[in-house]
Amino acid sequence: MAKMNRFGQPVSVLAVIAIATTGISSPTLAGTDTATQGNLELAQTSVGGQCRAAKISIPIFRERSATSEALQLVAADQTVTIAGTSDTNGFIAVSTPAAGFVFAINLKPCGNTTPPPPTKQLCRRVLRPVEGLTIRRDATSSSAVVGGVANLGRVTLTTNPATVRRAENRDWVQISAPAAGWVSNGLVTESVSNLGICP
Repeated sequence: MAKMNRFGQPVSVLAVIAIATTGISSPTLAGTDTATQGNLELAQTSVGGQCRAAKISIPIFRERSATSEALQLVAADQTVTIAGTSDTNGFIAVSTPAAGFVFAINLKPCGNTTPPPPTKQLCRRVLRPVEGLTIRRDATSSSAVVGGVANLGRVTLTTNPATVRRAENRDWVQISAPAAGWVSNGLVTESVSNLGICP
């Protein structure tokens, strides 16, 4: 004889109703591949100081937002240095080749990749003018000022050879420090540069 509850209903019928209305949760993830698990591990653990490489060409953003300013483009297989853990939006902080944020899903373990140039290769010294150089957000003299560097002060290039843009009859060089932006390397009609190699 079937067991009855206090309402006169068979217990088996109540069990079916409970499952249908509340569902059953399962802790297993069917079909999770190894690559996805690796990305989840990268996103959830602290990997500060570790090397990663870009799977594809990716931007380094100033803030943890895809709508913030892109500071630099990292080529596929170029390495970056992790500076922290990722957030719920999938961004992770990097310290090289520029300090900023990238999507963790676009990174892979380092292997046969192109390492970033040593810091000394990216260092340049301001040789002129005597008043130093203004660092601008973009490669134009009307762009917002984001900093400055004194005469004989040092800047860090974003790439070696330098990323150069020609605008307003000037060669503009992209830098990552002391602030991310662009500095004038001089007029295209001049034979001397504003920047020289660090001693």
